[in-house]
Amino acid sequence: MSAWEIWQLLCGLLLVASFGYWGLAWHSLRRWQPHLLEMDDGNAPSVPAWPTVSLLKPLHGADPTLADLVLAAARQNYPDYTLICGVQQATDPALQVLEALQRQHPQLPLRWRLHDCRLGSNPKVNNLAGMSDLGLAPVVVIQDADIAVGPDYLRRVVAALEGPRVGLVTCLYRPRPDRHFWSSVLAAQVQELFLPSVLVANRLGPTIYCAGATMALRRDMLELCGGWRAIADSLADDYALGARVRAHGKEIALSNYVVDTQVMEAGFRAFHRHALRWARTTRSVQPLGHAFSFLSYPLPLTMILAPWLGWGGWILIPVVLTLRLVYHRAIAKLLKNPLPPAAVLLGDLLALWIWAVAWVSRRVYWQGSDYAYDSHGRMRGGDGVQR
Repeated sequence: MSAWEIWQLLCGLLLVASFGYWGLAWHSLRRWQPHLLEMDDGNAPSVPAWPTVSLLKPLHGADPTLADLVLAAARQNYPDYTLICGVQQATDPALQVLEALQRQHPQLPLRWRLHDCRLGSNPKVNNLAGMSDLGLAPVVVIQDADIAVGPDYLRRVVAALEGPRVGLVTCLYRPRPDRHFWSSVLAAQVQELFLPSVLVANRLGPTIYCAGATMALRRDMLELCGGWRAIADSLADDYALGARVRAHGKEIALSNYVVDTQVMEAGFRAFHRHALRWARTTRSVQPLGHAFSFLSYPLPLTMILAPWLGWGGWILIPVVLTLRLVYHRAIAKLLKNPLPPAAVLLGDLLALWIWAVAWVSRRVYWQGSDYAYDSHGRMRGGDGVQR
């Protein structure tokens, strides 16, 4: 075979692999039965005895949705729980939101703590450690600041934790972009590239996915894993906690409860920083998975590789583009979350760019600070405080 023929064969094989992944993703989505938060109706699963829960929500800043997000977390159809919020700076506007909520709703099971605890370089873990000084219940549920949930959330998550081999429960998340176009681009990457990839990985092997959108585990398991100190310098603190749970012989359960996450990217720079941090975080803990993740972007791959296959290859581009739009509509219908087609297609093209740039360095920008990390995903730099 000539060098040209070998190159054409390689292009063809890469496209076949990408289309194969796409087919598996489509099949996984068709079999998936997500429970969206608007489906909450009070008919959540039941267990013989509901354990007391500490719901931890580390805060950093206050956007217009924060009060609603905290209220949603504090209005759970659950018998015995406390929502604990943590703030790391006295000037953080989140404090004013919390104080106002306590004045307006004194009956809420809401506590908060202002602290300057620092165990390591990861600001979120430092916040969680400071909040935990208020005391933790037998079950701990961790939820990022930008997450929205329905009233049955705790019941569904805690019920999933009752499995005999389950050590931790996590959730997928539906992105809710604000009015900015670049928010929709990032939301499209989450909803139509990232989410299906988790479902595919979950079908092919044990669940290793673990996200800050929700992490529910027992307090004794958290202590067995080394507590917050064990992950205080981890860039991917959520993945690191899940890995420690798995190392102790327990499984991660992926709940079918889908939480919402607020996506607010005012411009391209904010979008690029956010997407690049996610990509480099993935690379830090799953370098092989990141290396092959470009195969999950069939549209840009087709646009780059198909022309090398001759005139027949050019025909693939409009075919794949059409199928991509059909795929987009199917996901939007499943999650009841339509996104602009232009944002979806641009998100696909930029995903391949982000994948490539993620290899260039080991630095991320997070909440106003720059952090470097080593080959093991350990952070250094910044001051460990969320800004």
